[in-house]
Amino acid sequence: MFIHIGGRVMASDRRIVGVFNTETLGMSSDNARHLIGAGEDDRTVVIDRNNERLFGIVSPFTVIKRGLDEEDFIWRRQNEQ
Repeated sequence: MFIHIGGRVMASDRRIVGVFNTETLGMSSDNARHLIGAGEDDRTVVIDRNNERLFGIVSPFTVIKRGLDEEDFIWRRQNEQ
């Protein structure tokens, strides 16, 4: 299945490793490298098995709702509490 991540960008759910929030990645200098190539309006970074990145303007939480199964792991800051 393909998941729409905003604009004309689609990602195969079989290739996705992670769906991340650009704001969260930008908070860490270690993870900021994943934002190279992101546009000003991009809110989502999708990383695939080949470590390639796709950027989307849709909220990462919306992307997750569109394509993950119930058995997929979803981490949120609130899960740590």
